[in-house]
Formats: sequence, structure tokens, C-alpha cells
Amino acid sequence: MIPRVIHQTWKDQDVPARFLDAQRSWQDVHPDWEYRFWTDEDLAALVRERAPELVPLYESYPEAIQRVDAARYVILREFGGVYADLDLHCLRAIDSLLETEVVLPRTTPFGVSNQFMLSVKGHPLFHHAVASLPRAYRKWGRVWPRHLRVLTTAGPLFLTGRVREYGVTEGMRILSLDEHGHGDPEVAYVAHLRGNTWAAWDTHVINFLHENWKWLAAGAAVSAVLLARFL
Repeated sequence: MIPRVIHQTWKDQDVPARFLDAQRSWQDVHPDWEYRFWTDEDLAALVRERAPELVPLYESYPEAIQRVDAARYVILREFGGVYADLDLHCLRAIDSLLETEVVLPRTTPFGVSNQFMLSVKGHPLFHHAVASLPRAYRKWGRVWPRHLRVLTTAGPLFLTGRVREYGVTEGMRILSLDEHGHGDPEVAYVAHLRGNTWAAWDTHVINFLHENWKWLAAGAAVSAVLLARFL
């Protein structure tokens, strides 16, 4: 059974005001659960103590978000429970999910997200994820743009790859987009605030293309027809 403990992280104890209501929502909805808040300093100490083989890579990551992504897999491997990003507002109790071994949310445009994860302590998927971090960095650590490098070295695309390697086994559950807050609010466990605290210009460009690709594709098609007709 997944432990009743909620893990959240921020770089220090000074959580931005825009995230405070969302942070409190997890404790308000689950008043009897243990709540553990991790700073960057706490995460570094955790990796040194519980995953010393990861320290050279962890300390060499150029982006803070890569360290946070890597550490959340160590947290779930070592303690189990629920990990939730601070920009997720809890809408309803998640006790019904605890009978499974691992719960991951489907995300867009494909794969799973690492912003909301549940696991029993020591599940093999998270052993596999932690062990795969050096391999992923060797393969993707120099790709461009930065946004893709973050996603593939320790972020959602990294986790999606590990799930594909390990397989969705009995005892694992993949939440639907609706349950993950991307659709019907009646079944959603979480609502998404505008986070992207690690975003740079390339993230904003990629998000714009993702959100507007249908209009851009239609415009390109019309332009191609006009050019073919009049040139």
C-alpha cells in the first residue's frame, strides 16, 4: 500500500505567494497525512545519504530542475508516498489510489508526467529510474534546446522512457488526462496553476507551438495553396 505521506519541494523555505494556496490544499484535503517539505539543501543531503552513486552526476547537472527531477525519484524509491509539484492544487482526496503500487498521470502530447506521482517504497520502477539517470545524461545531456535537454535527462520524457522499458505492470495505474486535470473537472484530482518556474525562452516557444499548432498548420497549408496558385 502506498504510504500516506505527501512530498513537495522548493529551493528554500520561502515558497512564492502564488503557490501557497495550492501547497495548503494538499494538507487541507489530507489532514491526517504526514507532510514532508524538501528544500534544495535537503535534496542534496538525501542524495548524498541514500544515493551516493548519483552524487557526481547530481552535482554536475547544469540546471537546478534536473537535480530536483532526479531527487524526486530518489524520494519515492526510498520513502514512497505522493510527490506533487507546488503548482498543483489538490481538488479531492487521493486515498482511493493508495491500493495500487505506482500511479502516474498521462500528459500531453504523450507519455507520463513526473509532477504528480504515487508509489510504494522501493518499487522497482523507481530503482530503474534512478539507475538510468547517468545513461540518460550521457545520451541527452548535450542536446539543444535546453527545454528538450531538461525533459530527456531527468524530466517527463525521461520517466516516460523508463516506463516503456519497465512496462506498465499489474499494480501500476496510469491516470487519464481528465484525472490529471486536463479535461473534465468532475473527475480531476488536481488543477494546474501556471508554473514553469524553470522555463526560459525556448520553453515559451515550444509551449506556443504546442498550443497553436493547428492554427499554424492551417496557415501554412493556406499559404502553400496561394503560393502554388499565384506564383
